[in-house]
Amino acid sequence: MLNRRYLRIKVLQALYSFFHDEDKNIARSEKDLIKSIENIYDLYIYLLLLFKEIRVSVERLTEERKKKRLPTPEDINPNLSFVDNALLMKISSSPDLAREKDKRKLGWTSEEDQLVKELYTKIVSSPEYAAYMADTERTYEKEKHFISVVYKKMLSENDSLKQHLFEKNIHWASDYVLAGICIHKTLEATTENEELALMPVYKADDDKDFMLELFRKTILSDTENIELISDKISNWEPDRIATMDFILMKLAITEVMNFKQIPVKVTLNEYIEISKLFSSPKSNTFINGILDAIVKDLKKQNRVVKTGRGLLE
Repeated sequence: MLNRRYLRIKVLQALYSFFHDEDKNIARSEKDLIKSIENIYDLYIYLLLLFKEIRVSVERLTEERKKKRLPTPEDINPNLSFVDNALLMKISSSPDLAREKDKRKLGWTSEEDQLVKELYTKIVSSPEYAAYMADTERTYEKEKHFISVVYKKMLSENDSLKQHLFEKNIHWASDYVLAGICIHKTLEATTENEELALMPVYKADDDKDFMLELFRKTILSDTENIELISDKISNWEPDRIATMDFILMKLAITEVMNFKQIPVKVTLNEYIEISKLFSSPKSNTFINGILDAIVKDLKKQNRVVKTGRGLLE
């Protein structure tokens, strides 16, 4: 689910908080870092559960209409194309989703029924819904495509939904786009003959260890990193350099020196790209120049050791 760049960004944010925290408690900060990752996955699961909640709500409404005092023919014989949508059924019956729901103590409650009804009303009033319900040819790909459209056009940009989510968990605001991308990938990856396949929290088995090691080693190497950077900015006072730029350079140096299987070019490119997101427009050029000079010196001192095929420096 989370690639290495996103993990680097999370480490950057955690370090920013750590260096501004008077207590400087590494263990607590590591727990907060892990929690920030779990928060993203909570949002991902919560959004998947929304599909199930909407389907249940529609199913309940359909049954209530049959019990009306004067039901219409449509009430008695409703079009069940939405309720019986194959992908919605997979989401609703997914044992993996049910386990994550229970594990994370997540779920949509009766207090949120009004929002669920509002979202369903938006879906029903769309031309895509009308076309889908009128289509008599049912294929799994068509049903999957419709649910993807529902999320993209009627749910993901719904202001009421976003407000509800951000009020429920303030951290979800910064991770909403990523969670949405993961929802889309999950829907698209689900096949007709398989159960819903949830994305793992981390893309690779060693990604969590990479994240925590990068965080801790950057802190433990802080004095040395500052010296390396300061040596290359003789015309600059350290306190005149943006805090985020300084942390980005510390991270890059730590990664270059401690992660033997990551090519230097990969590391430098990653942090230059991240700087474009979190620093000033000119920061990436400045950071690139300083890091390039530092890495050249470290190589001359044989302090950059890479192992593995194609990684020997």
